[in-house]
Amino acid sequence: MAVQKTEKISARLHGKTLRMPVCRLAAGMGLAVFAGAAAGWGRYWYGYFVLGQGTLAGLFVPWAAGILCPSTLTPGKTMKKPDSMTQVLIFFACFMIAQAIGFGLAQPWFEPLGWLGRVIQNDTKESIWGITLLGGAVAKNFQLGVNGVFWIFLNLFDLFFMVFFLLVGVNSQPEDNQ
Repeated sequence: MAVQKTEKISARLHGKTLRMPVCRLAAGMGLAVFAGAAAGWGRYWYGYFVLGQGTLAGLFVPWAAGILCPSTLTPGKTMKKPDSMTQVLIFFACFMIAQAIGFGLAQPWFEPLGWLGRVIQNDTKESIWGITLLGGAVAKNFQLGVNGVFWIFLNLFDLFFMVFFLLVGVNSQPEDNQ
């Protein structure tokens, strides 16, 4: 056990790169696209659930990629294992692009970026159904939806948790170092 751990550390220090199956990255990208399209479609028809969307996507994508293509699989094709941040940025970009496409496909006309501009400029509002379920004075403020700076804040808050859970789920360290 200690010898294998020393060999892996030595391999990383002396320029040998860790390898990973190509299917793991491809599965993660495909799942990020699927989750993003589903989130965009659901967000248009049902409203925005703060912390629900980002947390679920951040937990689902790395977990499902690991299930579909486990690290114990003897890979046919391998590639240099990218670091965690690179994998997260790839999954995050796939998710966000697919979310915009899913949001656009749910509309009667395909215009996801036009809607985004209208929300930021206070011309339209997005319903926040996770907060409206609380009831009371808080729910009254959110029942009509949010837009502008507060909408941007809620989205950045949600995206922070998504990136955090993606980083936790990806974990590019070798299994012996975890």
